[in-house]
Amino acid sequence: MRRVIGFAGAVALGIGGTLFAQRPFEDGRSICVPYDPARLVLTQENNNGTWRLSRHDGAIFRGFADREDAEAGLALARNHTQWCYIGKSNTRPDRERYVMEYLR
Repeated sequence: MRRVIGFAGAVALGIGGTLFAQRPFEDGRSICVPYDPARLVLTQENNNGTWRLSRHDGAIFRGFADREDAEAGLALARNHTQWCYIGKSNTRPDRERYVMEYLR
């Protein structure tokens, strides 16, 4: 693995010829958060049975109600390298209802 510093001071990790920027970036109306699929982490939150899927540096992508769902989410996310959102910039009071997530 090699570390590359260049664009706007962001750090990228080179793995198998692919670069993973550590910062979100805009792609049209989407905001995408790159990640290395091999370094995703599942963590149980407190003792309430919920789990979270995060990047190795702690950036949280998704919460899950139980371990089974968390493992299914991890398996899906490992087939991609970016977690993207459309609608994050909306200013509605209930803005979460208008944010769509997708992987690519």
